[in-house]
Amino acid sequence: MIDMTKTSVLPHQSVRASFAPLARRTLGDDVLDTLRRAIIAGEFAPGHHLAEGVLAQELGVSRAPVREAMMQLEREGLLLFNKRGAALVKAFTDDDFEEIFTLRLTLETAGARFACRHFQAGDAERLEESIARTESAARLLEVTLLDVEFHDLIMQTARHSRLYSCWDLLRHQIEVWLARMHSEIDAPTQDTRERTVSHHGDLLESLRSGNEEEAAQAMHTHIKSWGRQYPRTRIRNGKGHA
Repeated sequence: MIDMTKTSVLPHQSVRASFAPLARRTLGDDVLDTLRRAIIAGEFAPGHHLAEGVLAQELGVSRAPVREAMMQLEREGLLLFNKRGAALVKAFTDDDFEEIFTLRLTLETAGARFACRHFQAGDAERLEESIARTESAARLLEVTLLDVEFHDLIMQTARHSRLYSCWDLLRHQIEVWLARMHSEIDAPTQDTRERTVSHHGDLLESLRSGNEEEAAQAMHTHIKSWGRQYPRTRIRNGKGHA
């Protein structure tokens, strides 16, 4: 077994220098991704009981990875367990979405400022790649997930571990919020995709500017523009008040 802490061992030094981190996925990762995506897509209605045994059978896996995925989804705020231990899909209220929006506004505005401060060429490449994938996205759910992925990359670029930890707890709730908003606005996928690509291009340019205040303001304006959409969908569908 190679001790990766012993960097002074010369015979293996050139070999280890060529190593790249390996993405190690497990069955549990696949189960988690599948269930999370289904919740975000609205395939399980709010309040729906996710039965561990039924899901294990449908996915062709044992109960263990399903149980682990459910526990992680609870930590992410997408599931909750009732007094009997049954897993229920989180039913988000208007107050929940207001909290998600306001916290996102705070975290990502700060994230953009730090990202601008620490911006590197490799960061630009990753963000450009994300925008390119969004441009070619064919489905609305894919646009939604790529939208949040772009913002996740910015939060990584901030290189602020505690800020990112706060964001990571909120990230998948934001995906639920955006997925619902995108579907309720009922705009063609092409329009949503083009608007997302345009806004993300503007954010990338603000990060490249080197002006931290400009980057923070651009992010603040971007999130506010999306946040204004959700109240209108509630009013249109008879929820809330004008």
